[in-house]
Amino acid sequence: MVQLELGYGPEFRRLAAEPLARELSVPGVRGRILAGGGTVLACDEDAPAVAVHYRYLQDPPDARWLRSTARWRLSAAERKKPGRLAEEEARVLAEREALVCRLAELTGVSRQVWNARAAGIQTRVEQIADTVNRRRLAELERRADAGRSPEGVKHGAESLGGRIRSLVLDVLQGSIDDSPPERITVAEQLDYHVVVEDVSLEVVAEIEAHRDRYPGVKIVQRRRRTYPYGTLAAHLLGHLGPVEKSDLGAGDSCRHAEDLIGRAGVERQYEHLLYGRRGTAVELTDRSGRVLSSYRRQEPELGRDLVLSLDLRLQQAAEELLAAALKRRSMQRAEAGPAGGACVVIDVRSGALLAAASAPSFDPNLFAGRGGNEVESILSDPFHPLFDRVSRMALPPGSVFKIVSAAALLTDGGVKADQPLCCQGYLHSPERWRCAIFRRSGAGHGDVALADALAQSCNVYFFHHAEHLGPEPLVAWGRRFGFGQITGVDLPGEAAGNLPSPDSRAAGRQDAPQPSPLNPLPVAIGQGALAATPLQVVRMMAAVANGGRLVTPHVASHLGLPPLEGDQSTADLEVLAPDVIRILPPAPVDRLDAATLAAIREGLRRTVADPLGTAHATVWLDSIEVAGKTGTAETDSQQGDHAWFAGYAPADRPKVAFVVALEHAGDAAEAAGPVAKRLVLAMQALGYFDRRSAPLAHRA
Repeated sequence: MVQLELGYGPEFRRLAAEPLARELSVPGVRGRILAGGGTVLACDEDAPAVAVHYRYLQDPPDARWLRSTARWRLSAAERKKPGRLAEEEARVLAEREALVCRLAELTGVSRQVWNARAAGIQTRVEQIADTVNRRRLAELERRADAGRSPEGVKHGAESLGGRIRSLVLDVLQGSIDDSPPERITVAEQLDYHVVVEDVSLEVVAEIEAHRDRYPGVKIVQRRRRTYPYGTLAAHLLGHLGPVEKSDLGAGDSCRHAEDLIGRAGVERQYEHLLYGRRGTAVELTDRSGRVLSSYRRQEPELGRDLVLSLDLRLQQAAEELLAAALKRRSMQRAEAGPAGGACVVIDVRSGALLAAASAPSFDPNLFAGRGGNEVESILSDPFHPLFDRVSRMALPPGSVFKIVSAAALLTDGGVKADQPLCCQGYLHSPERWRCAIFRRSGAGHGDVALADALAQSCNVYFFHHAEHLGPEPLVAWGRRFGFGQITGVDLPGEAAGNLPSPDSRAAGRQDAPQPSPLNPLPVAIGQGALAATPLQVVRMMAAVANGGRLVTPHVASHLGLPPLEGDQSTADLEVLAPDVIRILPPAPVDRLDAATLAAIREGLRRTVADPLGTAHATVWLDSIEVAGKTGTAETDSQQGDHAWFAGYAPADRPKVAFVVALEHAGDAAEAAGPVAKRLVLAMQALGYFDRRSAPLAHRA
């Protein structure tokens, strides 16, 4: 002790007076997501949160902390009285329990949830402490081994003093070896941890005004992700989720363990652009933990703002129409099981998504740390509200696929567009391969040409010609129109659907002794193993509307702020943001000529305009000419058929293509047709068909 005081006392006192430096991670600001008109759809906001000192969360409480807290409350005389210290420790524990109950009630968090969060914090802190102490123990053992080495012993044992020193060290080392070194306390065990985020101003005022009632508690500012419009465009925007081990990389791609990162939609697709990299702050404290000063060693970064092609007003109209259609279905068929639907609108020339509604929907705000039990109910909902039916729902397209079949018949089947065929209501037998009109009234369509067959959705016409054509051309033309493959939309998890192979073994019968030909009849009318997503169908319809070019659907428009009203400088998306929107230019559909397109477009026009057309009663408008195709896809389920309507408008100068798909909704004309009609009316009210309007990708 004399040696320490005389030799090292001044130096130790100088070190004790120096402040301790502690590095803190400062979260960056995530980039905003905006609609085409500049409306903010997702942004970061500062929100107050309740943070509690670790010692008030630890269970069981730390014995040394409990004893020191109790001793600090007692006078020197009281500490000497038997049992007085134990009484004070019991009082500290009771006050700690009362504090937790008070906080849980104040913040509206159940005790079960509070305990779960506290346990999660304790697990994380204990893992950090274990890691630090394992490394420390390994370092002490390494130093001890180095001191026992022959070189270390020889160095100090040549003199009498050296021999005495070695003897003393051996004795001390023996006493140290008898017991492991004491564990050190890590910073996380002396820090505050957020338990409840996004608390109200009333909670903040209560805690700040009554500090004595809330020891070990403080209000901190946290950054949260906010979606101002709630469920609107939820599947497009996506949501955030906690960082997982696979997300924690190194270098520029590193993430902090407390980060929330994109887990779906645009938030996931453009995570690398939206993410604001963390900075570093240094906090200087004295030995008692009092903060003396702080500074930023590295400033946090701002993520990039991303502007979408989405028209918020059209998106809202599409979602309302979709929700109303599903409500009508549930009211008409009370016994029906879970179902949903999708509604998509794209620019026929650029592929920009102007609206993409999926129902049922969800509130992405719940996944930004504010969901609680509601998140669990969403995950277990039998209607699967998190499932994006726009890009991932693959259903048989029904008669909508007759557009592809028509191209195959005209190009490879030698069929003339004006060549009539007599439909008696069935192909060979009244028992199978029939038209819907025959099932309803027992009659056929009579003489029909291609345009008639499309407009009236005559199955027999396509059965007859497909039987002679065979499956290969049908499958080949399906592939040319993009079926059985992803569209390339900038949304994660897109489904490719299913385009059956010309031999049934490749289509699923792996146990077949040899390949057998695929039956072309169900394929010709969009049934059987064929399955397509709404995005694939609307892409096909855009190709018919724009002169035969397949576009790449995309929702991202550009980085930064949206263009000013009337600004035409963002016409070329590839030039503006080549590192963001990696879309392929529109590609011509191979072998699709102008005559074939004209014949198909005439049939689609008459589907709505002709009084005999399947969509005339529910879709026709005298103010705007619409072209399209109904599709009722039969299912094996008792819930009902799937209903489709795919079209474009205006029919003579197309600007937009759209699709409505409703799961198990029944007849397409009755279920999907009215939704399509109201959707067109909404676009007309928004000025989409004004001849003097700006390009849709800009105005949206």
